[in-house]
Amino acid sequence: MNPPRYKFTGKVALVTGAAKGTGLATARMFAESGASVVMCDLDGELAAHEAERIVRDGGAAIGLTCDVAEEAQVAATIDRAVAEYGRFDMAFNNAGIQVPPSDAAEEPIEHFDRVVAVNQRGVWACMKHELRIMREQGSGAIVNCSSIGGLVGLPERAAYHGTKHAVLGMTKSAGVEYAPRGIRINAVCPGTIESPSLDGRI
Repeated sequence: MNPPRYKFTGKVALVTGAAKGTGLATARMFAESGASVVMCDLDGELAAHEAERIVRDGGAAIGLTCDVAEEAQVAATIDRAVAEYGRFDMAFNNAGIQVPPSDAAEEPIEHFDRVVAVNQRGVWACMKHELRIMREQGSGAIVNCSSIGGLVGLPERAAYHGTKHAVLGMTKSAGVEYAPRGIRINAVCPGTIESPSLDGRI
């Protein structure tokens, strides 16, 4: 079966966690479908390198440094996307981290705070500032990356799975709110994917 092909010529897409793995594959597919891609990652140097590869292959892309746990960086990234390309149409809020498995009675607060900052607050901040632009346009599409861990529970994964459940809750609420304004908000719940972040995942 041939995969569907999309035409995104003239559209602008943002991908977080875009320097490798699922984010990079998504950014490449956006570019191959004609979109201009804003690739942001904590490793901005690698994101810029991968964006240059897309440009050499005939696409349009820029790579930026962005820690999604920092709202100010997220806001600046969205503004840069609009300044660079004049509009903003699509986003894949993919950036996320895992923390080591832990007994629920022993999990360090530092692990909890960090995974919530990236996986939950990061998606919240991205949606907030993406919607700030999209509502002015009256159009847009956002996909948030949850996980199979947003649908089930496993031992020693309480903090991580909690963040992925939260992504689904935020997606459902914002999706209902913004559908009447012409903006679609959905989530995907991937299982284990062979990628650089595979170790310790799920």
